[in-house]
Amino acid sequence: MHTQHRIAAALAGIFAAAFSATTLGAEVKYDPGDNVKFTYCYAHPPAARIKPGDTVVTSTRDASNDAFSPTDKTLLSKLDLTKVNPQTGPFYIEGAEPGDTLQVHIDKIDFNRDWGWGGSIPYFGALAPEYKTAMITPPVPDRLFLWRIDRNRKVGTLDLPNSKIGKIEVPLRPFFGTIGTAPAGKECISSLVPGTHGANMDFNEVVEGVTMYFPVYEKGALFMLGDGHAAQGDGEIDGAAIETSFNVHFTVNVIKGKKIAWPRLVNDKYIMSIGSTRPLMDALRLACVDMINWLAEDYGYDKLEALQLLGQTAVLKIANVVDPQYSVACALDKKYLPK
Repeated sequence: MHTQHRIAAALAGIFAAAFSATTLGAEVKYDPGDNVKFTYCYAHPPAARIKPGDTVVTSTRDASNDAFSPTDKTLLSKLDLTKVNPQTGPFYIEGAEPGDTLQVHIDKIDFNRDWGWGGSIPYFGALAPEYKTAMITPPVPDRLFLWRIDRNRKVGTLDLPNSKIGKIEVPLRPFFGTIGTAPAGKECISSLVPGTHGANMDFNEVVEGVTMYFPVYEKGALFMLGDGHAAQGDGEIDGAAIETSFNVHFTVNVIKGKKIAWPRLVNDKYIMSIGSTRPLMDALRLACVDMINWLAEDYGYDKLEALQLLGQTAVLKIANVVDPQYSVACALDKKYLPK
């Protein structure tokens, strides 16, 4: 092995170890009550201060701010569009500073109720006229769908009285649609908008057991999460998943001096980079470029050789095509990482 290859392999091992390192800490219980936020913002006072290695036990509201009940009939009569996508937090992580990376492991996601809602919302959704696309066709009518959640069977059930099938069941795969840190530039950005800080990516791989990485732009990182989804297809094309509330356990750590450009996710099989912008093609490019940079910086890949690898093996996942910015993930099988 050439000297430069040995150095690259050694550096890759160091970075891999840093990303997998976990510090054991305390369990911090936090009841958000009415203290929820509707923007990701540098100016929010911390809901709680925690240390690297601590595990937080808390809960989240659904995307409507828990406005609905199982007997409701319409969406817009109950939705306050200035108070949607409420976030639990922000959590101030001691020692996190701009230029660091925040590591978040989602230890456990539990349903805390037996129903969720979906809907067709006028001027919202991938197949609807919306604020960036001028059309002369009318929007879809406001319609609410109430799903029954069977935690024992792990299925969601919906009655379809106007369809021949009459009823459907879908497997439950709970995840967080919105998760991230305070954005760069002293901005306050709606929790409906994804970006380099994460937030409303609506990526259905943010499930129990994964580890996520976020850029730190503000002291303490100011981490938040919410927008629980019991299940969702790729892209969230109707504008809403099976929206519900959760109890959650997550553990945080800080990787000092490790600077990343976009949110990243690691599960048992893949590493993933997530890019968000419009148009969809540019979100795809952002995700793939971040993956190439990740492979070069942490795993000793030559960039052109990393591009060739993605050209033959990349798995591309459409996370959302309904938010003000679209989100795409570029995934690579971990078998292509050096040992």
